[in-house]
Amino acid sequence: MSTDYQFDERLSALDEIMLRAEQNPRTRNWVLSLMILEKKPTKARLLEQLERASRDFIRLRQVATPAPTPLGFARWQASDSFNVNDHFQNIAMPKGSSFQDLLALTSTFLNKPGDLSKPLWDSMLVDNIQHPAGTTAFVFRMHHAVADGVGAVQLFLSLFDTEPTGRRDFADLPVSKRKSWLQRVSADIQDSLPAVRKVSGIALQTTLAHIKAPIQSLIYDKHLLDSIQRLYGPTQATASPLLAQRSLARGLLAWDFEFNPFKRALKQLGWSVNEGYLTALTLGLKDYHEQLHCPVDSLPITIPVNIRQGGASEQSAGNHIAPAKIILPIALSDPHEIADSISNQVRSAIQEPALRLMDWLAPTVKGAPQFVVDRIADSMAQVDVQASNVPGYPFAPYLAGSKITRSYPFAPLPGVALMVALYTQNNIAHIGIQLDRASIDEPDRLEDCLKQGFEQITLLGNEA
Repeated sequence: MSTDYQFDERLSALDEIMLRAEQNPRTRNWVLSLMILEKKPTKARLLEQLERASRDFIRLRQVATPAPTPLGFARWQASDSFNVNDHFQNIAMPKGSSFQDLLALTSTFLNKPGDLSKPLWDSMLVDNIQHPAGTTAFVFRMHHAVADGVGAVQLFLSLFDTEPTGRRDFADLPVSKRKSWLQRVSADIQDSLPAVRKVSGIALQTTLAHIKAPIQSLIYDKHLLDSIQRLYGPTQATASPLLAQRSLARGLLAWDFEFNPFKRALKQLGWSVNEGYLTALTLGLKDYHEQLHCPVDSLPITIPVNIRQGGASEQSAGNHIAPAKIILPIALSDPHEIADSISNQVRSAIQEPALRLMDWLAPTVKGAPQFVVDRIADSMAQVDVQASNVPGYPFAPYLAGSKITRSYPFAPLPGVALMVALYTQNNIAHIGIQLDRASIDEPDRLEDCLKQGFEQITLLGNEA
């Protein structure tokens, strides 16, 4: 598989916040895919494919360099000493290890500190695993600043093949464009001029608008401030007492199920995949709280909204998402009412004027003190749950000649109780959950409750 990638050497405001938040262990931003392979690939061929991917998706060969001046841009630059072997290891699980042991190993791998002086990814081939779909696992970890969920799916196009014998020619080595300090300052000045003109133009237009129509302008100002408050301010929902504790202890849950029956059920119900997914989470979390004798009326949750516009020049790497807060209506019992409430909230969130606030913050984030970056990162963690939904490939890809039978996604846990991710591939839905062990007293019970939530939606659709 191959694709045309677009890369900007400048880090976006959100990417820079994610990297600078790395200084706080609570807000580290690494994502991971745990892939189950039908058979073990040869190490030589696997390293060959990783090298090939690094030439196509060049972020895998680059390091993030800080801005040379407070108003400059942090930039991606070629690593002087890239070697694919430095980003790969091969280990074997002890005899008799379970899938839970593999998840524990994966959790440690996901949450270890990253070396920001090197390209921001690592991989691990794990032998002797216990899983119905294979005996070998491939674990791929990268920093969220490299790509968001949709970008990661594009990245893996450079790594995977559509058939076991698929092999492609190597792209030429990327031309190193490493700049000196003076060259970066000069580039910052050139790159900042359009932004300064844009900000100045907006400021002038805003001033003229306030002069010409002061009342309407003040109404709009209030509307915008209210939007910022809804998206980034304290949530209206009361936090769950069950999920209140926070720590640095992490755990993972993972399972999968056939996606087609679930998708057919959603079609019968007239729901989107996202509506069905969030409704299933609501039912599962409701059941978990009731079983532990701690019922709640609502739960605040953050979901990422894809703000890609689909232009030919749009960047493949980096993050093109905006966080949106909604409230899971736990008090409701009727799945139809839950889905309607979620659908209305998501539609409203997508239309929020402040949805692209991170784009506006770009000029102010550069050079801001670390405590400002920490406050921005903390504002995204004022919920109990985060959830994402990333559609993958409609077929089973191959890695170094070995079929990928399962792909469990794990996203960062930035100060929340649990982060739930749904990834669909080859008509299989994969659920990956990273949780705070201090927040979730009974992870096995939580897993059972969430599974029942998805099963309830499927049964409901079949009845319809």
